[in-house]
Parts: sequence; C-alpha cells; structure tokens
Amino acid sequence: VTIHRKFKDNDDLGVHVLSHGSSYRWGFGVNVSKTTLFFCGFTSQYGERVYDNFKADRDTYRCIHCLWEVREDGVHDFIEKVTKDDICVQNTIQSNVIVHCKSKDDDLGVRVLSQGNYFGFTFNINLWRTTLFFCGFTSQYGRGVYDIVKARRDSHRCTHCSWEVREDGVYGFKENSTTADIWFKW
Repeated sequence: VTIHRKFKDNDDLGVHVLSHGSSYRWGFGVNVSKTTLFFCGFTSQYGERVYDNFKADRDTYRCIHCLWEVREDGVHDFIEKVTKDDICVQNTIQSNVIVHCKSKDDDLGVRVLSQGNYFGFTFNINLWRTTLFFCGFTSQYGRGVYDIVKARRDSHRCTHCSWEVREDGVYGFKENSTTADIWFKW
C-alpha cells in the first residue's frame, strides 16, 4: 500500500510504502482554531482513494491514539485506543497520611489514609498530553506537594500508576513492577 499524507495548509508529508502487516506512525498537534485537517491518499492493488483521516472539529475528542486500517475493501475508520489511566496512592506508614489531589479543573478532595489504605482515581490524558494532577501529602514525617500525574513524563512509565507513602517520601512504581523508586523526598 502506498500512503501519501498531506495537511490542509499544503504541508506535504511525503509518500510511504507499506508492506503487508507493517505500520507507519506519525504525530501532530491540533491548532488553536481547531481547523486542523489532514488527509491521506491510499493506493493499492485494489484501487486508490483519498480520505479525510483527521478533522479537528469532528475528531479532536474522539481518540488520543488513532488507528486507521487499510483492507481490501478500503480504509476503515479509526479504531479508538482511548483508555482510562488510573492512579493508586497507598499509605504504608503506621500513622495517618492526609492526601489532597487536584488538577487545574478538578479537586478530588481531602482524604485521610490510615496504614494500608489507599486512594485511587481514573482519568483520560488530553489530546495535548498536558494532563497534570498534583497531590499534597501531610504525614508525621514530612509534607509536600508533588506532580503525581504528568502525562508527558508518565506516558511510557505506566497507565496503572501506583504510589506509596513511606517514612522518607513518596515512591513510584513502573508498570508491572514490584519494586518502587523514591520520587519525592520530604
């Protein structure tokens, strides 16, 4: 399959030839006026066609990571890959820990966690990958406010992110890891 990608403002991103079973990846940003449009021309042994693959007014909130699949009968609309990420903060010290998490838009409230208890929440990373949640922690050992969700930092680290409050600070786990690293010292 031959793919020719272009943006509405005449930026030509070139021609790419894909063999059976292979894929091609690219990224882009949506402009402030939300008029971003890119289209691709596809040519294969079954024919050729041009599709509007991304129209900001139609697709901005539809997916973060979008896929298009080329089959014998044409290009299939993108398959949503939007998944919710989640955070779990657990208290491992013997005394209570006060946790207060917020984003620019959402205040998740104040929680008092006794030893072994946890607080969790789910969220979607926005299209611009600027999603940020910060949490204030207060314990008998120290206090601090730390970025617990930072989309660009965490996107390759975890989608199910676990944090533990310990005597010397807040520890973070990588996806599917049983050992934690200290991220934030009191």
